[in-house]
Amino acid sequence: MTSQHKFENAADMAVTKRPMTGHPGAFIRETLLPEYGLTVKGAAESMGIERRGLINVLDGKSAVSRDLAYKLGALLNDQVADLLIEWQLKWDLEREQDLRATYREKIQRVAPRAEANA
Repeated sequence: MTSQHKFENAADMAVTKRPMTGHPGAFIRETLLPEYGLTVKGAAESMGIERRGLINVLDGKSAVSRDLAYKLGALLNDQVADLLIEWQLKWDLEREQDLRATYREKIQRVAPRAEANA
């Protein structure tokens, strides 16, 4: 499998330059681990986490927690943590659009006091 997120140099790691599509676990599996020559087992052991938990993230079954993002940042590069946190938030917001719409339909919005008294 070829990664669509190849790093050319360390500056390319900047959060604003990364294409954030799909679940961030795929990026970890397809790009980060190979770029740093890590196996799933090796990465999990280095970070002191369960291999199964990491696999669930890589498979898109679990979210990239802030804790995991910070551990990956410590292991690889501090910008990795920022990237993964932003990516996970974007992923969550995209997936929850329907939920937000449902709440907007069911809950009447309240106006701020300044507007209500005007």
